Amino acid sequence: MSSDAEPPISSLPLSEQTDAIWRQVEANEHAAARLFWPSPIIERLLWQVCGAWETVIEEVRFFRYVIAENPPTEPPFVHPDGDNVARDLRRIARWLNIRLPSETEWTAECKRAKAMRDDLGHMLHFTDISGETPSQSVTIRRVPYREPDEMRVEKGSVGRWDHETQTYVPERETGWAFHNRKTVTITEGEAREVLAGLKYVNDCIFALRKFGMQFAVYGDSNKIGDVLGILPWWLDDWGPRPGEDGWTVPTMRQLRVIPQHDYIETLPESQRPVV
Repeated sequence: MSSDAEPPISSLPLSEQTDAIWRQVEANEHAAARLFWPSPIIERLLWQVCGAWETVIEEVRFFRYVIAENPPTEPPFVHPDGDNVARDLRRIARWLNIRLPSETEWTAECKRAKAMRDDLGHMLHFTDISGETPSQSVTIRRVPYREPDEMRVEKGSVGRWDHETQTYVPERETGWAFHNRKTVTITEGEAREVLAGLKYVNDCIFALRKFGMQFAVYGDSNKIGDVLGILPWWLDDWGPRPGEDGWTVPTMRQLRVIPQHDYIETLPESQRPVV
């Protein structure tokens, strides 16, 4: 049996390993980026929503290890549980000394994504697929997991047959528990909206990593014009947005909650950037 798969990098001559590593890195980055390109095939699009949601959860979870944050001993805890991804990400942004446009940043995107992922995660089967892109829709049957009407009990009894009277004689009551079912319809437009929202959240995570960690060595007076393209949000007190009349390039101080020196003083010695 032949295979088109490349041999393990470790089996290549040392002179070829560096190029092979970079090819693999580029392939991985390309594959990750394709996750957020909406597919015209709605079944694949729905899988993309599930994958993008899990990607965001794991990126937020991984932040704890990247910034070596001491886990809190009381709520809010650090591990995203689906309900609190946006909250935990805002907490990380504050830890990194990065300002955000609002106290509810990412809440709407994460709420929509979790709702759709829950529908898909508890799906039993498709009942209908209709239309053509970009107006497709899918109807699914799912279990109403952790909802008030999740289960029902059918009452019954256990007894015996009385041969003399030829009747059934109940001796004790019993019952059977059943999972209920619910029907949900998801349109292609809704799925694309959720995927676009998750791409925004993922882009913000990348920006937090850059501005809150890699660029932490930049002084407060440094302008961020050269890297402004990787910042997905804009703060109202920065004035007109890029391209509007009178807009100016923000500085690192405008992006920070407190001045760089004051923030560095709050960090453990081992985590302080060399500035």
